[in-house]
Amino acid sequence: MSKPMATCAEVLSEFTHDLHLDAIPREVRENVALRVLDILGIALASTAQDFAPSLLGLVEAWGSGECTVIGTKLHAPAPMAILTNGSLAHGLDYDDTHTAAICHASAVVVPTALALGESLALDGATVLAAMVAGYETITRIGMAAPGEFHARGWHATGVCGTFAATLVAGKCLGLSRSQLTAALGIAGSFASGVLEHLEDGSWVKRLHPGWAGHSGALAAGLARGGFTGPATILEGRFGLYRTFLGSVPDLSRVTAELGSRWETLRVAFKPYPCCHYNHAYMDCAARLKREHGLTPGTIQEVECLVPAGQVPIVCEPLEAKRRPRTPYDAQFSLAYSVAAALVDDEVGVDTYSPERIKDERLLAVARKVRYTVDPGSAFPRTFPGRLRIRLVDGRVLEAAEPFNRGSAENPLGVSEVVAKFRRNAGRVLPPSRVSTLEEAALGLERASSLRPLLALCALP
Repeated sequence: MSKPMATCAEVLSEFTHDLHLDAIPREVRENVALRVLDILGIALASTAQDFAPSLLGLVEAWGSGECTVIGTKLHAPAPMAILTNGSLAHGLDYDDTHTAAICHASAVVVPTALALGESLALDGATVLAAMVAGYETITRIGMAAPGEFHARGWHATGVCGTFAATLVAGKCLGLSRSQLTAALGIAGSFASGVLEHLEDGSWVKRLHPGWAGHSGALAAGLARGGFTGPATILEGRFGLYRTFLGSVPDLSRVTAELGSRWETLRVAFKPYPCCHYNHAYMDCAARLKREHGLTPGTIQEVECLVPAGQVPIVCEPLEAKRRPRTPYDAQFSLAYSVAAALVDDEVGVDTYSPERIKDERLLAVARKVRYTVDPGSAFPRTFPGRLRIRLVDGRVLEAAEPFNRGSAENPLGVSEVVAKFRRNAGRVLPPSRVSTLEEAALGLERASSLRPLLALCALP
């Protein structure tokens, strides 16, 4: 009798179980260390935002533990620290995105690995290998059905991220192959995250990476204790894809070249703290502004050529996008973000502050931004941008960016990511602490313990 074909969960579990640092190319390891640095900076900056007190109040009310809550004096049990740190990491919408999967990878993977590494006294090499397993999982599960989770109203980060966090946690806990598979089966009952926040600009999307990490830690912990879950959780009759999307895609996209083609390297760093869909349009606008000396008074109309899949996220309802109700609304507004690129010399965290979104000079330009659906767009394979600016003197200027800046095709340099970290961390920590934290994060794989690294992220 022939041996039954392995399920997707079994393949991912075997990959995770067998993965060791020496099998991971140096380029990938260095890339992951840079992502740790990026996420720590974002999480630190998020602690000064308006949503942070309610999040941190939840942790404080539920008791202390062994894991650092980034940017605070608090410590919490690993699942609560992951929930909090993952939510802070996604709090500014400044964290990286895998384009084909449309998943925020690091905000799930990094907080899960750091909390378990700290609580279990693991070394940096072990934690880094667990992170790579997580990156390869979240990207591949998402890219098997590109854009389809969002089209159904699911936030792919929360849904796909739960499985990735489960393998990160399971790797840290030293689970066997069969335990990892059971953990993935359990994770399928925890996976969630919907996009209804787009209707009113409320805060809930920030929780999705943290909830995914929290759920993954619980799933792995349950499997370690002998709890079972279905091995067919991805492709089964009531598995992830049929339940969430209505059909099962080509699952070779999940498993093909696993361990030889590293999707980790294709996760795009973010140059702007807003929805990744906006970025290439913002770069187009900023370039035309520089090249032609544009000012708000010279602009009659801005036309963005947008793929249909982006319209519900960043273009509609049009009037709410032109006059955002909340900072989160603004981060998911193409009109506001393009206007900011045309008005300001630099777009950063403060561009999306409660005060700035009321700036009538900026809002006047946002009212001039409209969109046209572009049926020829390469989205979601890439996040391109194309726009036309009609000037009051009758001229029409055009610009296009086929690949968003920060992607594998149009990468940010290491120095740019480091500079971003310094800006973000410097909003909370003194310069000397920022410098020491930078060195510790980039040296992750050589660390004998994660506790010194996490101590640098805590307030005294």
